[in-house]
Amino acid sequence: MSQRKKWISPINAVVLTQFLSSFADNLNFFLIVGMVNRQGVSNPDGVIAYIQIAFLLAYVVLAPIVGAFADKKSKSRVLLVGNLFKGIGIALLLFGLPPALCYLFVGIGAVVYSPAKYGILAELTETERELLGANAKMEGTTILAILLGTVAGGVLAQHSDMPAIICCLAVYLLSLLLTFAVPVRTGDSSIRYGESAGRFLRDVRTLFHIRRARFSLIGTSAFWLTASVLRIALVAWLPLNLGITDTQQQSMIIGVTAIGVVVSALLTPRLVPEGKLHNAYYYGFFMVVCVMAATFTHNLWLTVGLLFIVGVFGGIFLIPLNTMLQEEGKDVIGSGKTIAVQNLVENTLTVLGLAIYLIMTELRVSVNWSVIGIGIVLLLFILYLGTQISRVKGASPAPPVVKQGIQPLR
Repeated sequence: MSQRKKWISPINAVVLTQFLSSFADNLNFFLIVGMVNRQGVSNPDGVIAYIQIAFLLAYVVLAPIVGAFADKKSKSRVLLVGNLFKGIGIALLLFGLPPALCYLFVGIGAVVYSPAKYGILAELTETERELLGANAKMEGTTILAILLGTVAGGVLAQHSDMPAIICCLAVYLLSLLLTFAVPVRTGDSSIRYGESAGRFLRDVRTLFHIRRARFSLIGTSAFWLTASVLRIALVAWLPLNLGITDTQQQSMIIGVTAIGVVVSALLTPRLVPEGKLHNAYYYGFFMVVCVMAATFTHNLWLTVGLLFIVGVFGGIFLIPLNTMLQEEGKDVIGSGKTIAVQNLVENTLTVLGLAIYLIMTELRVSVNWSVIGIGIVLLLFILYLGTQISRVKGASPAPPVVKQGIQPLR
């Protein structure tokens, strides 16, 4: 282990394995989009939405146990297990199984992986400043991976499935091997899965009783609901408004938003300093304005510019809220369980948003109105957060005694 530390720090080891895993996650999404498009189905947007829902359902169903798994075991080994499931999901495509079933396995890997990748940041840092910096690095490189994976997926999936499948498997394998460079920290062996699953709803209530945690959960859920629906909606929106039907070009335009989030990772520590993480709310409002404005554009470069700004504001909105939640939940219910609760809330709302979008496509509602509708939903969430700002400002850090069942409303 000492030799490994010489060539990579613990934080950078986590960031790098996450970068590779996220790159493959987004490559395989466009791989599946390409497969669906080549099948010539009558409603490809609806099929893609169903596949995305299958992926997210793993987060909802497994949420009660994956947090306990991440806290009971060494988080570095949990990362390994998550990558293994993702690789199995993509390998199943080689046997001609339905993409939705394969993507469900990828979702299982992702839901196992997620509590560990964020939970370990709280273990490897000591102050709010360090944790904010680690989150900025994690989000920045993750979004860079989304960008590169999106572009690579668009290129590889344009003509043939096999190169994209092989590339996905190779990157997942590399990410899996890099988890051995992440420090092995002993988990809490006293955790019992059945007992933890039974307490999961109580953990959810505990975090929602903490004002700063509730503020974060609602904000991050609103962000991912919007991002997930927009990614699918843009695949239909770009041909309609800009006449762009090429998968490679579509992936590059959608990837511009990811560039914006990369930039936001550099700006966030300066614009939203420690002690004032709630100020991220204002950037969420700016993000809504840009999403709504992009709906009415028919110029390529104006659209690209607005998507870039959406990414910048979205990242400055998201990163501090993630930090706030990790800080609140670490000593209250455990870092892994905190991320599991976050996954449940975020993905339940995202599945709801995708279901609404799916209904709209079945009813032949125009994609422009669908995007406007999602923008309005995000605006309502942001306006609610605005009513909580004064309360969150005065909230104190969560006391560890909440673990024993004391749940103060702060």
